[in-house]
Amino acid sequence: MTKSAEGGRRNGNMRSVLLVDDDPDIARMYQAGLEAFGFRVRVAGDGPGLFRAVEAELPDILVLDWNLPGMRGDEVLQRVRLDERTRALPVFMLSNYPGEKDGAIDRVFLAGALAWLQKASTPPAVLAEKLTEALATPPIR
Repeated sequence: MTKSAEGGRRNGNMRSVLLVDDDPDIARMYQAGLEAFGFRVRVAGDGPGLFRAVEAELPDILVLDWNLPGMRGDEVLQRVRLDERTRALPVFMLSNYPGEKDGAIDRVFLAGALAWLQKASTPPAVLAEKLTEALATPPIR
């Protein structure tokens, strides 16, 4: 195993990521990139898809786009925080939506997002590095 692939592993198990993005091409690019760094990635295309995926298996971390069909990222994140199973789930926002617009970034940080990353400046390798760092840090309770 390469050093980069070890980044997504903890105690020999692959860390799981649920990536929520309605653009299939973007989702495939990030999925392939994260998998190359040792993560197991599932993809959902919208908020309801996220909750169906969580029913099947709780991920270690969630990567959420802002612009989703029918719901904004902050609305999805609010529902994530209301659900007992996902309340403490680490969440990264990954979007090209300007976070400063309409206080979007403030709302997601108030709801407990760990980061707001711009897709245009966050290639899969950088996202993998950030996720690895977040998963290595004990959660604040």
